[in-house]
Formats: sequence, C-alpha cells, structure tokens
Amino acid sequence: IPNEVTPEIFIDGGLFANDPELMALWAIRMQWKKLVNYHILSVGTCDYNTPISLSDGTGIIGWMMHDGQLINTLMTATCSLTEIISNNVAKSSTVKRMKFNYKLKTDIALDNTDFPKIFDKEWDKLKQAEDLKALIYFYDTYIHTDKNS
Repeated sequence: IPNEVTPEIFIDGGLFANDPELMALWAIRMQWKKLVNYHILSVGTCDYNTPISLSDGTGIIGWMMHDGQLINTLMTATCSLTEIISNNVAKSSTVKRMKFNYKLKTDIALDNTDFPKIFDKEWDKLKQAEDLKALIYFYDTYIHTDKNS
C-alpha cells in the first residue's frame, strides 16, 4: 500500500476480538451514524483445524489439553458467529464488504514471537502472490481515493 495514503482507521484482532470487522461495523452503525458509504476489507485466517485423534484413549480431558484444541474451538465458534453477524449487518446499502479468509498451511501459535521473523523470511515470495495483487487492486479501486483528482 503506498506511503502517500492519508491516515485512516484500522482495527486489529487478537484473542479478545478475533474478528474485528464486527467492531468496525458496530462503530459505523452505532457511533458515527453518518449516512456515507463505507468500505470494509477484512483479512484474516479464522480457521483453526488442529488435527486430533480420539483413539488415544484420553477422552475429553485429552481433547481439551491437546495442542490448544479447546481454545481453537472457542475461537472458531466466536469467528463463525461474528462472520454471520458481520455478513448480515453489511447488507446495508451504505456498507460494501470484502473478506479474505485465508487457511493457514502451518499452525502458528497465537503467542509465537517468531512470527515477524517467519513473515520477513517469506515476504519476497508473498509479495508476488496473486492474493496480494487482488488485495492491492481492491484497495486501489474501492478504498483509496486520491484527494487531488
């Protein structure tokens, strides 16, 4: 995204609001109450499919303790609910919404401090990907407006 873009409001997710799009929609509808057009671009993973086998004989306790399966289940449930709500709220004629929802090929722990290093190492490949080109096209076409034109 170009450096000359004027500052805008962006919201990041995490454990508390793992799908911050809903908060953005709430702010549009309830706080600002301005009848202008809004464009929302949501980029996330919202996919927690940790493989598990129930044949290990550990039962429910084993399931809860296995590689954060309980946390993944709770986050997936929250993500699914907010996706349904966001999709319905965004049906307003003043809100245009696009969501990129990537499925990670490798699990990355939520508290993994090595993620920036992993990302930096992969950036040369990632910046050539069609997904990024689509994202930039969407931003240039529907979000960024040149105030000088």
